[in-house]
Order: sequence, then structure tokens, then C-alpha cells
Amino acid sequence: MGAEKRRRSRVCAQFDAYVYIDGEKIPVSTQNISLKGAFFCPEPRLAAGRDCTLVFGLAKDIKVRLKATIVRSSDEGVAIDFDSMDESAFFHLRNMVRYSSQDADRIDKELQVPAFDLDPEGGAS
Repeated sequence: MGAEKRRRSRVCAQFDAYVYIDGEKIPVSTQNISLKGAFFCPEPRLAAGRDCTLVFGLAKDIKVRLKATIVRSSDEGVAIDFDSMDESAFFHLRNMVRYSSQDADRIDKELQVPAFDLDPEGGAS
């Protein structure tokens, strides 16, 4: 594989969550997470290319909901890319990543750089 193209740090962290896809609630556990996506233990019901919702239950009244797309699914694990989230979900996700990182300040510094390149038409590339 070539040079690292990631713009957001991945941190090793185990968080239990659920993936909702086609009305099914599938339990998952993260192996690593970033502000842009997550990697889970293998789960054959999660096929690449599918849209889903990832939900972390942080406390009885705190649920973090992230719209996502499954980008890779293999015997090694399932990778998802976050598509959208509300401000509250971003706040909690940022804290989850910061607290799991060995360099929390680095996570905050990454937010100063856009996660996407914009094409001349104004869309993400």
C-alpha cells in the first residue's frame, strides 16, 4: 500500500455499538475509530457499499448516531466511513477519539485542516 492518505488519526479503541441496516440491529465492537470512520470485528451481515446508521450508547440517555457507508467487509473486519452526524454526535465522537488517543492535542489540530478536497464545482472529491 502507498503513502498514508488519511487526514484523521485512527486510534485503537474498543467501543460497543449497533449498526442499523435494513431494519436489523447488529451488535458490533470497534477495533479502531477516527473522526471520519471506524473499523469493526468481522460481521458477515455487513456488506460493502451499503448505507447504515451506527449508534454508540454512551450512557442511559446519551446515544451517538452517525450516518455511514460500509466501505470494506472481509474476514479481517468491517470498515465504515461516516457520512453525516449532528453537532451533538460530533462533540461526543471527538471526545471518544481524544480520550482514546495518546496525543489528544493532535486530534484537535487535525480539525483545522478540511477532511475533504473540494473539486472546482464545489463538491467533495
